[in-house]
Amino acid sequence: MLSLTADASQVEATYGLNARKSLLFSAIRLDSYPLVAPLIAQTDKGRYLLVRQQEQGNALSAGVPKDQIKFYAPWVTIDPRVVADTPASASLTSLVQELADGAPVSLAADIVYSHYRALSGSVELVVADQDPTPVTAYELDIEEVLTRFAAWRETGVRTARRLIENVEHLSGLAEEFTAGEDSRFSALKTLAGDRSLDALLLAAPPNFTEATGFAQPDGAVGLWLAGSDKLIVLAPDGTPGVSGAAVGQFPSIGAAVRALAGGVRTGVEDEWISVGLARELEREGAELVPVSADLGHWRDIRDHEDLAFQVVAARASVFAIEEALAWAEAGLAAGRSFTELDINAVYLKKIVEFRTVNEIPFGIEPYFTNLHSSNRMLFPGPPVDYPINDETTCIQLDAGVRIVFDGVNVATSDMARSLPRTAAAKEAYSFFFDVVREGIIGQLKPGVVCEDVHEGTLRYLAPHLDRMVQIGMLGTDVDFNTEYRKRNVGHLMGKQESFANELRPGYKHVLEVGSYGAAEIPWRYENAAIGTEDLWYIGRDRTYILSKR
Repeated sequence: MLSLTADASQVEATYGLNARKSLLFSAIRLDSYPLVAPLIAQTDKGRYLLVRQQEQGNALSAGVPKDQIKFYAPWVTIDPRVVADTPASASLTSLVQELADGAPVSLAADIVYSHYRALSGSVELVVADQDPTPVTAYELDIEEVLTRFAAWRETGVRTARRLIENVEHLSGLAEEFTAGEDSRFSALKTLAGDRSLDALLLAAPPNFTEATGFAQPDGAVGLWLAGSDKLIVLAPDGTPGVSGAAVGQFPSIGAAVRALAGGVRTGVEDEWISVGLARELEREGAELVPVSADLGHWRDIRDHEDLAFQVVAARASVFAIEEALAWAEAGLAAGRSFTELDINAVYLKKIVEFRTVNEIPFGIEPYFTNLHSSNRMLFPGPPVDYPINDETTCIQLDAGVRIVFDGVNVATSDMARSLPRTAAAKEAYSFFFDVVREGIIGQLKPGVVCEDVHEGTLRYLAPHLDRMVQIGMLGTDVDFNTEYRKRNVGHLMGKQESFANELRPGYKHVLEVGSYGAAEIPWRYENAAIGTEDLWYIGRDRTYILSKR
């Protein structure tokens, strides 16, 4: 029998791979880390690590033997050579079917619920249950939560106004900052109503902190009661420092939801909660409604309310990223050698410098970091101890920070710059700034549909593809438009990179005044992994590029 587990400690003990540190997308997806985390598959023929192919370079760089890895979800690339010798199953479901070979599949209780849903009906499943954890329920005062966020926002508005006072291209932006507008609970109520929910479980960190206004204790979840518009925190018995008034104790989260909810329809984060918790809820009579994407949208469309924080995040990012690459460029010009980790150390130091020099009165912390030399790989990934020297052809630094109050993320950034070192890569990189700022951000205005932006970007690129072929930055062995339609050219932000609203085919969200996000052209070909990405905001009168110095 094939058995699957997502136990992160077992992955690290067996393969020496810390998924949150060694894999890029595990760090980016704050609300859906379990969806992209590697799994261990034990079969009669051996044991394998199941990994999404976008993490291929990271898994191999971490030292996991290639013959012990099975890849799935093929990586989108315009250079087919980088994946030519590494097969990848079309999906996790097809890979599990292949490994199971008609036999039942055993799922550990820690497997994410969305994997269970995808596998159900495709293979015979034997699912383990989780041990119940007694919890105490605490009712939060919603007005107190709103007051806490309002106080933070007042600080953010003062800080951001001071920060951009003399930035000419952001003139007028400060007029759009607000501290008093807060639709988090009214929008949550609308979400519950639209999905006919009786209760909504908030377990993923961005959703928990966005609703409660405090850092998430281990094992704690939020519970929105649609009938009464009450917000409850369920925390393991004995958890210290939980806000709110204790209103009851229960033998498990499932039992608490059954007792407190006014009905059975329960919204759950299908890309976060485990199948063990899902089954616990179902045994207590809950009818589960997947809402991971809905909650991502709930965060995305309210981002303008935290615009001041996002401006601080964007300004911190562009300073730290560009200064780190300038340090690397100067070092290479002087004939010095160093490593990816050295560049990363400068980047982290520059974040601290930005906060110190500008007297920022709240936290600015790393969110994710994609920093690598093209000589090492074209795949995106965190930095490792790899040499940077005169042979380095390109360095990509695609990273974000998060703005933090008392352990609560109130904004994040996501932008990219590169250090191309060949003539072809330099020409391409210069052109990609035009693509991002004119071809993508130039389209962004109220009423534009996300997927239409992607199509417009392909039209903008079309007259220039022949030149990319001429300079060796694109081949003719792939249908460029077909491949690039498989990925986005940007996304909204919602306390993290958004996977609910992307600038890509199939995404129907209509942009409006207050939409905030990133526009990007990742271009990985031959000996150059180029990242060009800027943060944008659609204002009342025009669209701003927040990450332009």
